[in-house]
Amino acid sequence: MKRDITRRNFMLKGTALGLAGFLSDPVWGAFSGDCIIDRQSAEIPLINKGDKQIFVDDVMIHKSIGVKRIVHDARKKNHPVLEADRSWEIGDNHVPYAALYGTVLRNETDGTFRMWYNCYKKCLYATSNDGVVWQKPELGQLGNTNMINLFDFHSPSIILDKKENNPLKRYKAVGSKDGFSEQVISELKKKFKFSENYHRNYAYCAAYSADGLNWNRYPDPILLGMDTITLAQDPLNGNFLAFHKQTQDPRSFGRQIFLSESSDMYSWSDRELVMETDETDHAQARKLEGGTHSEFYNMSAFYSASQWLGLVTLFRCIGEPLVNGKARAGQKGIIDVQLVHSRDGRIWKRCSDRSSVISIGPNLYDGGMVFGVCNTPVIVGDEMWIYYSASADIHGGTNPDKRISIARAVWRLDGMVSLSAGDSEGVIETTPFRQRGSQLYVNADVSAGQLFIEVLDASGNVVIGYEKQSCVCLRSPAVHQQVKWKFSESLPKNEIIRLRFYLTKGDLYSYTIA
Repeated sequence: MKRDITRRNFMLKGTALGLAGFLSDPVWGAFSGDCIIDRQSAEIPLINKGDKQIFVDDVMIHKSIGVKRIVHDARKKNHPVLEADRSWEIGDNHVPYAALYGTVLRNETDGTFRMWYNCYKKCLYATSNDGVVWQKPELGQLGNTNMINLFDFHSPSIILDKKENNPLKRYKAVGSKDGFSEQVISELKKKFKFSENYHRNYAYCAAYSADGLNWNRYPDPILLGMDTITLAQDPLNGNFLAFHKQTQDPRSFGRQIFLSESSDMYSWSDRELVMETDETDHAQARKLEGGTHSEFYNMSAFYSASQWLGLVTLFRCIGEPLVNGKARAGQKGIIDVQLVHSRDGRIWKRCSDRSSVISIGPNLYDGGMVFGVCNTPVIVGDEMWIYYSASADIHGGTNPDKRISIARAVWRLDGMVSLSAGDSEGVIETTPFRQRGSQLYVNADVSAGQLFIEVLDASGNVVIGYEKQSCVCLRSPAVHQQVKWKFSESLPKNEIIRLRFYLTKGDLYSYTIA
């Protein structure tokens, strides 16, 4: 993947670094996994009031020791939250099929939920008061069903555009559609590079709506297509980001993730390869019986805590290997979800811990694969929910009891990644930053341990009154804990500061300047 060009970042081997040396050494350094990372930057970032920092990367970490970055697997219910139980929710080979490549939104006023899901080319709609028990209202658009006339889009992905001034276009959607003529595909190929190997009649299309139920399609297809695409919006500039799968691009091997960007949903940038499997992924696939290689099935991305998080579905293929790098329809394999991250939504990196963030099983309903993920999380109290497509059988499997359903994955708020310490005290020191806020809050689970925080000046000296021994010890599992010192509940004003966390037997998820 592309490197972070805003900071010098190189690896120094060895782990023999004592705590005393850590605290006194003027050299920049950060402990990550089994290596020490040396980094330096002349930039002093600004953390605005209300801004939150999570620990998915090392960008805001000056140095640390005795902690490990951990990806936390989701908690699940022992049953799906929505199943295919209507006659129109039957897919190929009579398989009950209710899948979610799409969207779940929560009303900010009354807390109710809306879901757009699909059964192949059918877009369906459901509502819920609690996000667990769902209703399928009869909409009357396509008979007495909950189907929406969304132009036979496969994998419809929807956003609510809060920056849109035209009330008729508040909702935006993208999806895959087939059946285009050779002439339409030929004209579309002229707009984009690396299209000479494209030989499908698929294209990705876009649509808009005032209410999310009644849709208008943009007249021309927007991108050369396959079957899955997810839509996101950059909250900083309002641009739309489409993460889509391609298999006929000469720059990639099998199924991989490309990104195109638009300011108006009509004209889109040429696709760029942003997530590609590597030898580490292929090695994981080869651990399976008959495993050959890995591909990326699809990707969802959303803005969170001043950066982007992505959920990629890693497809570990078994059976016959690829021929000339071409993906095989019906390829057998297992699929689960890993976490990736980005500071700008365009340049993506793998998380240092590649363990699953939504794993397969242990329940039967998703024991075969997790193959599609909602394009945005839902925040409910102190939890983050992600809805996903679950299958009891592997990709390409022929189990007669196969069912496709929709399930819910749950984490504590900001809970996908933490810095974790054991019995020995770990220390994390941030890079210098300016702050527009007066109070510090942390999201940490230290119910079995403890957490102290020091405030340092720009040069790394402890600010008088903000020493470790002056900090009121934190021992709670709460997601929003105020940090206090004996003589102050507020941070130093109008200064460049650093934070130093002393963590024992616990997990640190994020901190917020309020």
